[in-house]
Amino acid sequence: MLVVPRLAPFLLFAAVLSAATDDVIVPGLRVGPVTRTSTEQSLLRSLGKSAMKAEIDVGEGMTERGLIIYEDDPARRLAVTWDHGRPAHPALVFICYQRLNSPCRWRTASGIGIGLTLKDLERHNSRPFELTGAGTDVSGNGVSFNGGRLARELDNPKRLLLTFDVNGPANRNISAEEYDTIQGGGVFLSSLPAFQKLNPRVIAMGLYLSFP
Repeated sequence: MLVVPRLAPFLLFAAVLSAATDDVIVPGLRVGPVTRTSTEQSLLRSLGKSAMKAEIDVGEGMTERGLIIYEDDPARRLAVTWDHGRPAHPALVFICYQRLNSPCRWRTASGIGIGLTLKDLERHNSRPFELTGAGTDVSGNGVSFNGGRLARELDNPKRLLLTFDVNGPANRNISAEEYDTIQGGGVFLSSLPAFQKLNPRVIAMGLYLSFP
């Protein structure tokens, strides 16, 4: 009895519907309805009024052509930029776009998302990790999970970029001298005393979907 072929279209539809309505980040594969193989036309067709063409702010005063998805739902808003393929596919997806340090529903299966603290990430990872220093244009970006439990899920090439709020010692129980130890363009361990005192939160995420 050929049951599987009859069920296959339904199962495919259910999978697509689930991806379009869940709040799951799968590093290397997708964030909600946006996958490595999505195109501008496929997302506009499947999401209707929930997706619109826009110029995406990528930092340092620069913009790129892309899509904004769920514009009216800031806790789910996504901004998609494109690679240079033909057709173009997603290169980088900004998660909860332009909502720094605000509620954000997107999470990985292991619970990684905006709002977690540096110490939360250390516990998830079972060891310290590396991040960029304070006081630069790329402050607080996670660099490597150093072979910990999160490395396979989040490190290159399946890259989920986490940005921590590391700028400014005011009202954070840390002296200017201590803060100086984590400033600059280098890469630092999260276990440094100044980072432990700051215990900064994740304020932004970006998912890379274009990689070799």
